[in-house]
Amino acid sequence: MIELSKEKHRLRSSLLLISVFSLWSALPLIAAAEPAAESVGAEHFDKIELEAPKLQALISINKSLDPFALDASGSKNISLPEVLRIAVSENLDIKIRQQDVSSKAWTLFSSYGKFLPDINLGYRYQFLHGTIKTPFFGGNGAGAKINSPFIISNAGFSYYAYQGGKVLNTALQNRNYLHAGRFQEKASLSDTLFEATRRYFNLVLSEAILQIRIKAVETSEEQLKLSDNLLIGGKATRLDVLQARTQLSSDRQRLIDQQIARRSAAIDLADLLNIDQGVDLVPASRVVERARLISENATPAVLLKTAVENRPELKQFKELWLAAKKTAKIDAANLQPNFQFFGNVYGLGETLGHSSRNVSTSISPVTLSSSTAGSSGSILVQRNLSRQIAPLYTLGYAVNWNFDGMGLVDTGNIQAARAQARQSMLELNKKVNSVTNEVRQSYLKTLSAYRKLDETMAKVESATEELRLARMRYQYGVGKNIDVLKAQEDYTSAQIENAQAMITYNISQAQLLRDLGVISVSNLLSGVPLKLQ
Repeated sequence: MIELSKEKHRLRSSLLLISVFSLWSALPLIAAAEPAAESVGAEHFDKIELEAPKLQALISINKSLDPFALDASGSKNISLPEVLRIAVSENLDIKIRQQDVSSKAWTLFSSYGKFLPDINLGYRYQFLHGTIKTPFFGGNGAGAKINSPFIISNAGFSYYAYQGGKVLNTALQNRNYLHAGRFQEKASLSDTLFEATRRYFNLVLSEAILQIRIKAVETSEEQLKLSDNLLIGGKATRLDVLQARTQLSSDRQRLIDQQIARRSAAIDLADLLNIDQGVDLVPASRVVERARLISENATPAVLLKTAVENRPELKQFKELWLAAKKTAKIDAANLQPNFQFFGNVYGLGETLGHSSRNVSTSISPVTLSSSTAGSSGSILVQRNLSRQIAPLYTLGYAVNWNFDGMGLVDTGNIQAARAQARQSMLELNKKVNSVTNEVRQSYLKTLSAYRKLDETMAKVESATEELRLARMRYQYGVGKNIDVLKAQEDYTSAQIENAQAMITYNISQAQLLRDLGVISVSNLLSGVPLKLQ
């Protein structure tokens, strides 16, 4: 009995030592969890601090690739101001719209030329050889023999003094198209600035989530070590170890997915900026805070009024409507007479320079002696004729009044143009409704994002405490490993939701600026909420 008691005493001592060793092994984990709970506060979760990820903390997907940059050949730190500057100068959508505006400007310039006279210049050289039989060259039927060059040159003008208003209305229509093109260019600029901001913040979010995933893997690795130690001490089962290992595997896979998602976000941003996609873009600023861009005192009525006054799309559709109305006037001009002035000077002759030739002309004398007359009774007379072209002047006016298909063609075109104008007006009204919808939806999303950020802060605080207590209970044998794993999932999800809420709020503010038509580089970077009246 004494030997048995001594054996039990030695067994208890061994178990106590193992328990002490396990507790000592878990102390770093408990100590790591305690400060996190103490430092939790609204101000802590109101900003995102990005840490440069350590390469050893990332998972190598391919031995030949950097686990962070992956397929990139280099990296470049980039800030939001630089992103906006590059977007304005290099984005292809903006450049396309600029060329479209340039084309419309030259079209308007061309239509202004219709107010000026048309200049007609011509030169025609031809060589004539043969006989011309006309009543002007004698009545013997022999005709005139020609074997010389013949030049026709002309210089003149024609001016359409009246065409029913076609020239004027065409110029005004082209001016409307130019204004519409400029407003479309401004709309493209607004869309590009917003999209650049959104993609930059998505890159920031991807880096923040990558940072969270790295910490989740580290936590899972520590939990696996703790489960192994507790298994040795008899306070955990093999199932606990397998569950911890499964959790670690899941977190590692999510980390791999996030590494790829972060690189994809960098590629999307480079694509918008029209820069080399082989260079990995990394946010230069390591701290991202909640930024209010629109004053919270702005009411929905003020927001809608601002949007109606500033949205370039509304001005663009209005110009298109005005241009469509002028199409009917242009078609109606075809039913009115055209009045034209014209003047020309023609040059007809054989050469341009001073030149002459001798011409023999046969004539029949009225009274000639037989000694001087030829055998035929006619006389050959030599004459010196100039070969240089001689001017012929014309000046006049013309009135034309044409009706294609007895006027039915133009009448149909007029009615079709009026229907097109009404359609343009309806499209303008539809765009007004669309803008109103966008402003209201953006305003509501901003309110939701602001409140959701506050709620996710509280959720992170709760998840932090939940994880701390779950690990302590599991450490002391009064909790289950599955509770710790669930707490880990809740903590990681809460952190991700908090990061997403902050980025969503910042993007919603930029979206509201864009929907109001007041988005600009200065308004995005001012740091002071925009006050609207």
